[in-house]
Amino acid sequence: MVNIDFEHLAVAAAYFGLSVGVVAVGKLGRDLVALRAGRRLGHALAGEDNVAVAVEQSLFVLATVVALLGSLVRGGETYVEQAADFALTSLAVLLSLWFAEQALARVILRGIDVEKEVVDRGNVAVATARAGIVFGSALVLRGALGHDEDWLLRLGWVVVGQTALLALTWLYQRLTPYDDLKQLAHRNLAAALPLAGIAIAAGQVVNAALHGHGETLGEDLVHMLAALGIATVLLGVLRWLGDLLLLAGSTYHDEIERDRNVGAGLVEATSYIAGGFAIAYFLT
Repeated sequence: MVNIDFEHLAVAAAYFGLSVGVVAVGKLGRDLVALRAGRRLGHALAGEDNVAVAVEQSLFVLATVVALLGSLVRGGETYVEQAADFALTSLAVLLSLWFAEQALARVILRGIDVEKEVVDRGNVAVATARAGIVFGSALVLRGALGHDEDWLLRLGWVVVGQTALLALTWLYQRLTPYDDLKQLAHRNLAAALPLAGIAIAAGQVVNAALHGHGETLGEDLVHMLAALGIATVLLGVLRWLGDLLLLAGSTYHDEIERDRNVGAGLVEATSYIAGGFAIAYFLT
């Protein structure tokens, strides 16, 4: 006779229900922030068929789940302690993702009125770039919060990880031969995809680096800086190889800026994400 652990199933069902509740709270929070500015995301999505809003909404939900499930540490001995850990983790995840969407993305997409472009103009390029940044931030949270350590230390790693994500994304923008922000403002989706890809790749690398904690804080920071240095070089090599091997007779620069070739942007973005997976694998 098969023994069924009903207590385990009940706990799993409870966590699933709570996770759905966290996603709902996250969506409600986004709706309220937009409503304060006079914008109704639900109407834009369902009433106006705004694809840009759909892109951001979809990636925010996915980012919330990825960050939450990767950050949970069920170290409490009682259900009450585990519930408290879940509540603190959920709060940290939601606040961090809202910060990534409302502040971090605005720094990276400086000079662009993101809400106006996404909600009012339906700019899918800007929505894609910000969604990639938020998802990259979710990957950072998995590495920063997914440890059974003091909460103050874990939150400190959130700050360090988000700063590293910002730095790597900013460096990519400096290395691109075209003005990617100008391209986004002109609805060039081909330029948005690599930016989103590099943000996700950066999140993968930071996530892996934060999981490799040393014995001291100094060792941890050195490990992260080394990982980011390696990632910067290798991701640059990937861009060069893409020009050489994947775009025979052309370059990402020409295909993205001149031809607005979404296919080329997708190939570049995918190469960064694949490279991020590889770098993260060898870091852990």
